[in-house]
Amino acid sequence: MSMRLFGIAALMAAAFAVPAQAADLATIDCVIGKLKPALTEQIGKDVTRNMGEGVAVRPTYDPAVGSGISIAAKECADAHKWSEAALWAARVYTLARLGQPIAEKAVVAQGFDPNELENKFDALPEETRDRPLTTEEMQQLVIASVTDEAKQTRANAALLNKYFLFLSTVRYAAWQFSQA
Repeated sequence: MSMRLFGIAALMAAAFAVPAQAADLATIDCVIGKLKPALTEQIGKDVTRNMGEGVAVRPTYDPAVGSGISIAAKECADAHKWSEAALWAARVYTLARLGQPIAEKAVVAQGFDPNELENKFDALPEETRDRPLTTEEMQQLVIASVTDEAKQTRANAALLNKYFLFLSTVRYAAWQFSQA
């Protein structure tokens, strides 16, 4: 009996001694690959609508978006042995990653250069880029990005806030995924 307990204790010790492996960042786009074209199209419609809505309007998505991403993410999590934290990060990343090109088109249409905006974001400290931005950080980023007085409008501030939200979410969700 004591040998059996010793064996179980040894197995438990070995299990805890092996460091947990982080999710392989190369697998994060698995979710996008598993989405049905109709769902990707719906995400595009929802993001386009959300980008055009007013300052105080929270983005909304068709219920199929959340459930479709969840199903695809679960399939990928099972296939790649992702943790729950990696699964969550992959879901968040997927929606942001699919929305980012649409957000880029919206800022270009208002005369902003996405490369310059991305450079402003990249100038933030790494520890800031690896987590969701605070309201104050987002405001400062938007203010720093609009140097032309003619473009300093509430509508442009809302637009850039939404753009930076996509960019920030892609970055921090990928980082969180790689740490999960």
